[in-house]
Amino acid sequence: MAGYIEDRWIKKKDPITGKRERTARYGKGKRYKVAGIPGVRDRSFDTLEDAKAWLRRSATDEERGEFVDPRDGSITLADYITTHWAPGKGGVPKTQDNQERRARLHIVPHLGELPLRNITAADLRAYIAKLEVTVSSVDYRRGILSELSSILEAAVDDKRLARNPMHAKSVRWPKAPQERREAWPLERAL
Repeated sequence: MAGYIEDRWIKKKDPITGKRERTARYGKGKRYKVAGIPGVRDRSFDTLEDAKAWLRRSATDEERGEFVDPRDGSITLADYITTHWAPGKGGVPKTQDNQERRARLHIVPHLGELPLRNITAADLRAYIAKLEVTVSSVDYRRGILSELSSILEAAVDDKRLARNPMHAKSVRWPKAPQERREAWPLERAL
């Protein structure tokens, strides 16, 4: 298995005396450092059990190509939108304008200060309830939520989130209107 755990407070045993010596870092900072996993930044822990558990999980996730470092999700949603999502979006200019408007007017003011990793299903349920009060059109609310979902999905693709919180079962989107529409009569269509 790739990776190892380093005790930064105690040196290894002296082969002659069998004693262990304290390092200059003894008693300062976190004791155990996990390192040596390709593609994964080193991380420190207070207890050996926590270090071992994280090493197992991260090595397995890295082998699967699913590792997401939690520190990468510390960027706020507003910063992620401006620095990573907005520059990479494509489409026709009108679509880009609509995407930018939804993000600027409806997403950033309500959720923009939250770090990506802290956006929970409870936050999203509260946000959807707030949208029901402030935005009257169901279709427009669905468009805003679709935009938010695509932003969070991009964060998953960029390995800043492990999963998209918009896909949680408890996050319910507004129902699309089931209006019955009738076709124009042939005389009017011509």
